[in-house]
Amino acid sequence: MTEISSDNNPSTETTTTTTTNSTCNPSSTIQAEEVLIKNGKPLAKLDPNHALRSFSLGERIKGGRSILKLTNLIQPDEIDTLVKSSLAAAEERKGGSTEPILEQDDPNRVLIRLLPTATAQRENAPQDALPEPVSQLMEEILERALTFLDQQVCPSVRTTLFGDDCSSMAALLRDNQLEYSNREPAINVYEAPHGHFNMHKDHHALSIVMPLSVPAKDFKGGGTAFWSQSHPIQGMDSPSIVLKPPPGTAMVWGGRVSHKGVRITQGTRVVFVASFSGPNTPDDVRARLSAGMGLRTVLSGR
Repeated sequence: MTEISSDNNPSTETTTTTTTNSTCNPSSTIQAEEVLIKNGKPLAKLDPNHALRSFSLGERIKGGRSILKLTNLIQPDEIDTLVKSSLAAAEERKGGSTEPILEQDDPNRVLIRLLPTATAQRENAPQDALPEPVSQLMEEILERALTFLDQQVCPSVRTTLFGDDCSSMAALLRDNQLEYSNREPAINVYEAPHGHFNMHKDHHALSIVMPLSVPAKDFKGGGTAFWSQSHPIQGMDSPSIVLKPPPGTAMVWGGRVSHKGVRITQGTRVVFVASFSGPNTPDDVRARLSAGMGLRTVLSGR
């Protein structure tokens, strides 16, 4: 196993690792890469003496400095299953209407949100539920992502964001101890020309977003925009980066990061989303923090 970082010496971190994830999908080869939100560059290309290298991966994610990309997390046949079922459910939700659908009547979220059965039950929203086999597949994929983070990535991600006593994020999932954002996990379906999700912060330990559609083929425009600033102003501050990874890639970041689902101009974009904390996630990770704390202060201007 090649770790993203070492707890004993975080300055020796690498940014890529490959593993065969035999616990959830024997054919899955997952690759991980850490990229900086400020400029989209891989951490590996930073100067060895750069200040960011003195912080662990968990601290960089907590401080809103980095995004972790996991490629090949979801296999092509799984993507096909999720997309086909989601598009069919979205058409049923629309009921023939051509009017844009607002998630919970919020004009900042023009999308169709579809829920696995566990989420639908928790939120008392049976009308939004996906079929049980699709729901089970979503849980398997989320467990696969957390198992990879547990086993192949620096333990600082787990301990910094979920508490020093957390031995496994995947175990928290299996034991139903994760605390999710409202109506998540879910699949979001964005349709042109209105589909978007305005700038926001998730205020959870981790957010995982897994695009399922092919950029330029399935949709135009779109993508996930990220800001490196503590408090950017939508419409005035341009995003630091906009990512449109291949389908099946997971993007993982912390709850302090301002981000948005960019409006699509053509086609349909399907995305699997989940934001969550654990029962022992530290208060400073959960809190809706103002600027000027921790890593963001130490590294201001870098």
